[in-house]
Amino acid sequence: MQEKNILHGPPEPILEFKNLSLGQLILNQLRIHRAWVAQINAYTRKEQTFKEILDASQKLAIAFEKEGLRKNDRIAICSENNTEFCIPVCAAFYLGVTVCPLNPLYTERELKHALNISKPKYIFVSLLGAKNVCKVASQLFWLPKLIMLTESPDNKLPNINDLTSNITVDNNFHAYSTDINDHVAAIACSSGTTGLPKGVMLTDKNFLTVIRHFAISSPDIVNNNVTTLALLPFFHAYSFSVLLVRLTFGNKSVILPRFDEKMFLRTIEKYRIGYLTVVPPLMVFLAKHPIVDKYDLSSIQEMWCGAAPLSEEIAKTVSRRLNMKNIKQGYGLTETTLAVIKSPNNNTKYGSIGTLAPGISGKVISVNEGDSGRALGPNNFGELCFKGNLIMKGYCNDELATAATIDKDGWLHSGDIGYYDEQGYFYIIDRLKELIKYKGFQVPPAELETVLLSCPGIKDAAVIGLPHEEAGELPAAFIVKQEGSNITAEDVNKFVNERVSNHKRLRGGIKFIENIPKTASGKILRRELRDALKSKL
Repeated sequence: MQEKNILHGPPEPILEFKNLSLGQLILNQLRIHRAWVAQINAYTRKEQTFKEILDASQKLAIAFEKEGLRKNDRIAICSENNTEFCIPVCAAFYLGVTVCPLNPLYTERELKHALNISKPKYIFVSLLGAKNVCKVASQLFWLPKLIMLTESPDNKLPNINDLTSNITVDNNFHAYSTDINDHVAAIACSSGTTGLPKGVMLTDKNFLTVIRHFAISSPDIVNNNVTTLALLPFFHAYSFSVLLVRLTFGNKSVILPRFDEKMFLRTIEKYRIGYLTVVPPLMVFLAKHPIVDKYDLSSIQEMWCGAAPLSEEIAKTVSRRLNMKNIKQGYGLTETTLAVIKSPNNNTKYGSIGTLAPGISGKVISVNEGDSGRALGPNNFGELCFKGNLIMKGYCNDELATAATIDKDGWLHSGDIGYYDEQGYFYIIDRLKELIKYKGFQVPPAELETVLLSCPGIKDAAVIGLPHEEAGELPAAFIVKQEGSNITAEDVNKFVNERVSNHKRLRGGIKFIENIPKTASGKILRRELRDALKSKL
């Protein structure tokens, strides 16, 4: 029997790599595109071809095998973006070894927590990542080996070249097959916006599905050496997935290790970047910063924005300012590998995150007491749930958390509140755990943040609930002023009050701060703001 109010994306296409493991596919594609430039370091301008990635990764895979690394063993990579990042990734995939990308800016506590989840035998580090990893490594009982990704005179650790200097690759080199439905290709860290990160197990099938989806949504980039910008951090599931897509399709990636306003714009202009993956804070920068007009960004053909809610106002402003129509949104979680909802081709509906991706089923369920779990019809707010080939295998070594997220029928509960319209377009309201409850009314912080970002003189904003004995919670705003702005709390209140219902007013107060704490993917770290408020109280 067909369950009522369940939506389905278009059927998933069958592509010729159906029976290949992720490692087999990437190895084949690197061989096909070997002559093309794969990556460019935007700072040093050093180029790297697909053949150089192929040779280095094959050598490292052979070295791994000699060192006794086997299928389902794990390696970690703790580094900012660089041209070497992909080499241990490819080498591991050829052998069916699991890759665990880590944020190099993690504190010692966060790093130790993440490493204790995955217990990698090797940890590849950049100079930046080495700082904390070296402090933590000696406290880990299984004593992982540390390897530098890049050669550095300032560091005494062995590097990749030390492992591979005596290795030769013969023509018999091949990648192993795996059970693509079950084999864990990567363990990514969840965003940790509400607590310590969990280890999200993503399979070969999950990543192969992402590659298939890109082949449909962006056919222009398939087997084409188009120029893309790799600014979003590779350790994040969004950018890690896109890295694999670009390696598979033969795209050229210009790599930036960090965001610097002028360098970001200069790189787009200099390399005539055609394709960009961005997060909402970058969109706010492109919409609002006066420096943007000084650069020629006319090369951009397509922009994908994900990882956090993007307001309609900001999307339209960027579209007008850059004179481009192709701004696409995607919605997903680390637990869904990448986007389970995305803008359909040539059809952007501003304010919406799009329609269901191919092969994905979705529903919106009631979160009201006494009615919870019932699938709702169009234009009803509830929790978004998904099913399909992008859903994670589960959380590593955490059956309780897995069972709380994926129910017995295989539905992943996202923790996000939203709705869909009569045409099947989805809209996000906010996180279930982040909704502010004011006198029984639900106040979505993201909605107030959208209003604040449309206010002249405001560069960035975040809203949280301030505990209150009578009302439950009061909406409170943290605001970053535009340079040279003299905006006051009074001005902000007036602006907001003219645009929202009475229960959404900023009764918890307004605080001006230097910057809003965010994850690398642009999600607001509300717990840090709550902690700051608590310490003040």
